[in-house]
Amino acid sequence: MIRKTGNTSVRKADSVSDSQHNSSCGRRVARAATAAGSSAYDAALAVHRHCGVSLLRAHRTAQGYTLVEAVGLLKEILQTDGAGLAHQRLSQWENGLDTPTPRYLDALCRLYRTRPDRLGFGHDYSDHEPSPTPRFEEIVERRHFLSSAAAGAVFLSLPVSTTGQLIGEHSAPSGRKPSAMYLDLLEELTEENGYALYTAPPEEYVPARMIDLARIQACLLSSSAGDAQRRLHRAFAKNAGFIAIRLNDVAGVDDTFEWFGVARRAARRAGDAEVEAWIAGHICDACACYGHSFKPGLTAARLAQSRGNSGQPNAQAVYGYLAEAGVQARMGRRRETLDAVRNADQMFAALPESETVADGLHVTEYFLRWHQSNALTMIGMKDHADPLRTRALELPFSRQDLVGEALLRLDEAALSLGAEQLEEGCRTITDMWDALPAGFRSGQIPRRALQVLDGVPPARSANREVRATRELIETAVGRPNTRDRK
Repeated sequence: MIRKTGNTSVRKADSVSDSQHNSSCGRRVARAATAAGSSAYDAALAVHRHCGVSLLRAHRTAQGYTLVEAVGLLKEILQTDGAGLAHQRLSQWENGLDTPTPRYLDALCRLYRTRPDRLGFGHDYSDHEPSPTPRFEEIVERRHFLSSAAAGAVFLSLPVSTTGQLIGEHSAPSGRKPSAMYLDLLEELTEENGYALYTAPPEEYVPARMIDLARIQACLLSSSAGDAQRRLHRAFAKNAGFIAIRLNDVAGVDDTFEWFGVARRAARRAGDAEVEAWIAGHICDACACYGHSFKPGLTAARLAQSRGNSGQPNAQAVYGYLAEAGVQARMGRRRETLDAVRNADQMFAALPESETVADGLHVTEYFLRWHQSNALTMIGMKDHADPLRTRALELPFSRQDLVGEALLRLDEAALSLGAEQLEEGCRTITDMWDALPAGFRSGQIPRRALQVLDGVPPARSANREVRATRELIETAVGRPNTRDRK
């Protein structure tokens, strides 16, 4: 039987905590945002969101100022008024312990060339041009997904000799091979992309990763060095994998698996077993989410788990067991589901800290508990699923992963509806849906919500609450294709 897990049963803490990140992390985030073409304010906003610091401090970090440097510059601005400034006052403003007077606030705005609300003081009440919030598929059209994926797939599937000829015939716009510094930057950007995988809005995240892939592919065409090629293919595989994982949340099956194929081919060209195993685990998870191709999914899970034979516990093998649990549960295999859940639990407990960071490539306790709860819910083990789901929702990352939190709520609703607590289950679904941003009202969440409602016994499906809840979901997203239902 699965052991019930409380807050102290696992030695790992969730990798995303309520504490602030350090300045080095903030500067990396700012550099990544600037390199992607963001404005100074957007770079500061990225630091604010990623590092958990105030907007005022985020501006200083994004500009690269130390506290002493910022105070010195503010003193120069204030000297015409004969006003001084102590380091402690700026620190108090940045930490929300005090508010600057109008004179000091004006100086801060002049220093960072912005307005008060963008420093965290007050709000912008000016009229903005209204803009509709289109569905995700309308922002990044399906043909864009497939054409981009096809281009990458063709290039990555060519023999080495052919790509060598292409490299010789074409060069990057600069006409020069990518420098070691530029390769380092691409890898650093890829690492930052992993931290934003489950938290950035998909309508922004996916197109930005496509731009990153274009940069990487330009380098692939201008560099023939073996080590550089391996590093670039690895970065390509990770970014393509990030796209596939995000599409699994909000788009359709064709787009998702097209991008997983691109990612896997790139990982093989890089000769990177770790990345290939990571992709394989997520392929299995996608099979569970879409409710079909279970046999290929289990094959992919075995590939991810094979990393566990390396002699050291690793995140890819843990995720392989979690993904297997999801597929086995959907196939109704209770014993196999429990075995996979146990194997993931045991290996996770032995992971080194480096394997539990929330960078998209590893496994935090939040993802462990999320997948365990989901699999156990699928086989109706409420007493074991409930504490795991509660633990997942207690961890800070759940407040940033909107899709994951919504799906956990739907698991809760599924258990209530299974116990014929129809009013409670429907209220859980409705509350989840009402709180959900428009950008997430397509793909996995509505699909899962309708699957949960399909689980209501036929004799109770005509219940008023059930019918109203179904109508709420179907009206918002359009009546689903029956092939998408599990």
